[in-house]
Amino acid sequence: MPSYSSHIKESMVVKLCSPGGPSALQLSKDTGISQTALSRWKKQLGNRSTMKQRRPDDWSPQERLQAVFEAQGMDEDQLGAFLRKNGLHSNNLVDWKAEALSQAAKRKVPGRPRKDPELVAAEEKIEKLKRDLRRKEKALAEQTALVILKKKAQEIWGADEEDE
Repeated sequence: MPSYSSHIKESMVVKLCSPGGPSALQLSKDTGISQTALSRWKKQLGNRSTMKQRRPDDWSPQERLQAVFEAQGMDEDQLGAFLRKNGLHSNNLVDWKAEALSQAAKRKVPGRPRKDPELVAAEEKIEKLKRDLRRKEKALAEQTALVILKKKAQEIWGADEEDE
């Protein structure tokens, strides 16, 4: 198994991680380095080598907030080193901080706490009983109307032979 220098490993990982770069299999065919070795190097070194080339726009909101927090307590020299290390500018941090504060201001204030489950169950039962009562009242009103109509029909046309 051949041994490769760290420079070669890093350059291969940069090729693999570059936008539109070749796959590990294709690079293996081109260079003669095994595909498994390339994949392993990418897994081991991928985060470090791609971190150098990452643009500020590629940072996730969590990473941005973390960077703002880290830079908050630094003096000028430390902040400069931090910015150079991460490929950032001071205006990136200012923008990210303003963005985080505006997002925090937009958040809704939490509402009142949830109701007790027993109370919720009791309220649901009450609503069900009310619906059932309304249904039965309608049915009773319908039956009452039918009885009244039947009496009026008997007064007008007389009693049916079946009723006697």
